[in-house]
Amino acid sequence: MSSAQTPAPGTAAATFDKSSNAYERMTGGCTREVAQFLLTLEPKLDASSIILDNACGTGIMTSEILDLFPNAKPRVYAADLAPSMIANFSALARAKGWLNEGDNDLTICVMDAEDLTYPDNTFTHSYTNLGFPFFPQAEKAAAHVYRTLKVGGTAFISTWSKLGYLRPVQEAQLRVRPDSKPWEIPMPEEWLTREKLIEVLERGGFHSENIQIQERTVGYKGKDLDDLIDIMKASFEGHVTNGWTDDDKEKWVRELRNSLSEDERETARIEMLAWVAVAQK
Repeated sequence: MSSAQTPAPGTAAATFDKSSNAYERMTGGCTREVAQFLLTLEPKLDASSIILDNACGTGIMTSEILDLFPNAKPRVYAADLAPSMIANFSALARAKGWLNEGDNDLTICVMDAEDLTYPDNTFTHSYTNLGFPFFPQAEKAAAHVYRTLKVGGTAFISTWSKLGYLRPVQEAQLRVRPDSKPWEIPMPEEWLTREKLIEVLERGGFHSENIQIQERTVGYKGKDLDDLIDIMKASFEGHVTNGWTDDDKEKWVRELRNSLSEDERETARIEMLAWVAVAQK
């Protein structure tokens, strides 16, 4: 287990560490929807599986896994570099009864995806849900996923193909400040491509013939339109309108609503597309 030190300032891990309390709400449910889809893919889990939830965040993937097994549960190891994410997930796991003395079904720890300390050939299934685009050395992380899989084991890795919320966020920004540079998430644009995901997995050790890629549509959504706007405001206002006047910030929120399509306003849902890789060792 790595020591629980604060992630370096300016890194993605530091950003996630600060936002852990509100993380799942800020994702608009799309991260959990991808996780649920990953669990429908073959080879599916059973009680004998040994699982890595890599870059686990607040435990969305593990929660979905354990909810599938009301009785005998598989062995799950969950790890993330952000200490507050791990702290929040550990509290949830205790409340759910997943972390009990003498029960070794679940282990949660702070660990860098680029420096996994698990032994070689440990896991039957390895899940990294939307983490790879934020790893500074993604190929190194892929190599650790490959190394820690058993021979014949399978890695399930998702990344984004289309960030649907960017269009209304940027459109609202330019309506208020037409001369400003549209805000972008701190993720290299190449990560939106299928080719980048394949390249990283191959350089990590996976053979091209053992990698299958598909695209999956999910939703960034609220309970209703007002809730969706609140989620987007909480997620993006601090980034997009940093240094703005209060009046301009209020205008941005109004224009955010106007920048949604009619269908998005009616359904309180913005379409997101994810790349999903299934790679066998």
